[in-house]
Amino acid sequence: MIRPTVFLLAVLSVLPSWALSESKLSLHLIAQYTPGARQVVAAGPRVLKVLDLGPDMLVALRDYKQRHPAGTTVLRIYTTKHYPLDANPERAARDYWETALRPPLRSLSPADRQLIDLLEGPNECEAYPAWQSSANAAWFGRFWASLADHMAWSGFRPCIGSIPVGNPPGSPAEVEAKLVAFAPAFRAARRHNGAWSYHAYSLEYGTDVETEIWYSLRYRRLHEVLQRRLPEVADLPCVLTEGGIDKGGNPREDGYQARGDAARYQQWLAWFDARLREDPYVLGVTLFQSGDFGGWPSFETEPITAWLASHLQGAR
Repeated sequence: MIRPTVFLLAVLSVLPSWALSESKLSLHLIAQYTPGARQVVAAGPRVLKVLDLGPDMLVALRDYKQRHPAGTTVLRIYTTKHYPLDANPERAARDYWETALRPPLRSLSPADRQLIDLLEGPNECEAYPAWQSSANAAWFGRFWASLADHMAWSGFRPCIGSIPVGNPPGSPAEVEAKLVAFAPAFRAARRHNGAWSYHAYSLEYGTDVETEIWYSLRYRRLHEVLQRRLPEVADLPCVLTEGGIDKGGNPREDGYQARGDAARYQQWLAWFDARLREDPYVLGVTLFQSGDFGGWPSFETEPITAWLASHLQGAR
């Protein structure tokens, strides 16, 4: 009898390299390019994200782009840079570019630079309390507009925001005011052919749209504000650069493995994928995470990668 994994790999090996899946599910890779992640890449995800430029991450980028030149890659560089409330946003953006992003990017060969489609900046609110108020959002908008320029001048397309699940917080009016204050960043991303990003987690494997609109589907509320208040950037693509199940960010207690099992997660992902495919402006979601077994064990996607590769291959 042929084992299912062996059969799946045989099927994937004969697919044309340009055959991207219609599914919008994919992976966020960290540290290791695992056997399961290789299966998923071979199945043709529409987008792939990597953290940093370690050897395995470069192998993953090369493999993905060789197989799927029309696919989209996203790079995040890890850093602990943080700026005080009274910092000048343009000077902070220049410092972030010169000290956190530019050095590792300069080490890339010209061929490897071409592997990167979208470049992220600060993750969530780690560099600045971006969404606490409209004033904070305005600071972050100026910061990101300047950082997007630095990225573009060096040949990279910016992926702005990295907005945490459930953010911006507040009433609908407050959320709207914060997004409008962030408008310079959206405009810069649009000018440089970039994208914006949100982190799409469900807290409880939810499948009720009216509940998930506050969590895994909250990007829809944000896009509605863009359509109504900033129509000139409403066509900007959205990439969900983290996603999955997360109660509160604890690496060992809050991911899908600690609060369910592979079968339950797969069922939820099928529902989530169907919702994403309803929204043409969403390029895809990179599920957190693949490869960091010790750092984020309850989030590790390796137990579901055979299913995910099969799901991608079937969505054509």
